Amino acid sequence: MAARKSTARRKAWRTPERLPRQARLIADESTGSFLGRLAQLNYMPLDDLMGLVGEGGKAMQPRYTEVYLNPGALERLAALTARGPEVLQRALPSLAPHRLLEAGPEPVWRWPQWEAKDVFLVRACDLCAAARRHPSDVYLVSVTRWRVCPRHHRWLDNLREDGAAWLPLRTVPELVRAHRERMGMERRLGAGGRALLADALHITAFWWNIPSLCPPTWEARGQLLGGEVGGDLRLAPLVSYPETVRIAWMLAARERRRMRGTWGIEDDKMWLDAVGELLDEWRMPVALALVPVNIWMQHHGMPPHRKTTGRPAQGRWRRLPAPLPHGDAACGMHLERLTCLPWRFGDEPPEADDTMAWSVAGRA
Repeated sequence: MAARKSTARRKAWRTPERLPRQARLIADESTGSFLGRLAQLNYMPLDDLMGLVGEGGKAMQPRYTEVYLNPGALERLAALTARGPEVLQRALPSLAPHRLLEAGPEPVWRWPQWEAKDVFLVRACDLCAAARRHPSDVYLVSVTRWRVCPRHHRWLDNLREDGAAWLPLRTVPELVRAHRERMGMERRLGAGGRALLADALHITAFWWNIPSLCPPTWEARGQLLGGEVGGDLRLAPLVSYPETVRIAWMLAARERRRMRGTWGIEDDKMWLDAVGELLDEWRMPVALALVPVNIWMQHHGMPPHRKTTGRPAQGRWRRLPAPLPHGDAACGMHLERLTCLPWRFGDEPPEADDTMAWSVAGRA
């Protein structure tokens, strides 16, 4: 009797046949978005398609959350699409080996209602989608709450309201230039570049949260963008983007030498003076604006090496390992989780703390 049940179970999960219509792969697309397109092309309810992939709960809307598969479900999806699992994993970040569920040998998927692990879902540029004959409602996995389309000069984010999918950047070309420089930085520096960009983003978040610290150019950019849907907080990482990338390069210059063991107290003083000159160029109150930089230096003042990590190569364009205290900077981890700094855009300004040697209220 037990043998008969086991045979029936194996039959129930025999390899599925290839679906008649196939969806083209889009780089960085969410698995849920891809499955939604695949179901739509084959004129079948999404729940029916998920039943072919494996066991799970109820399929959610791809625009709100992400679905996760175990290796067995990935194999079945590969069979349904007539593609190798490794091909799907290269295109769909949430199918990467470290993202797969560990649930047993049976094909299993989980589609939590309000959760996407360590990432954000951002709507793809509809012009890019249309040029490739894809539907406009495509969602990409992102390490930030936003993405930039440099081809069509658009800022895309994760707001779900109709008509709020993107902001035009034609009037602020420096934002597109900053994005290209940021992408170049991450390609050249690798894990260290991602970690330091995360820190730079949250240094600028500190400034944004205290209006008196904001450079005048941020308000000017906001006016050029106009009163768009989403309010000031939506614009915060956008209008500060060029300064974020500039600060990230400053952090990287210090970290490379610190991690090589060729950095001392006098170097820190000169480096901090150089940052102060940059802030003065941006017409910011230097003493106060250096507060988050000093806090960042406290986090990055510990012994720079792990025993298993070699010294970074010389040269501004060489790979930079993730510096302590960041640990391994996973490629798919969103920057809010990656940073060593505690505040986010929109947080209340920090209050005086007896355990720290600074106070916003107490600085002239």
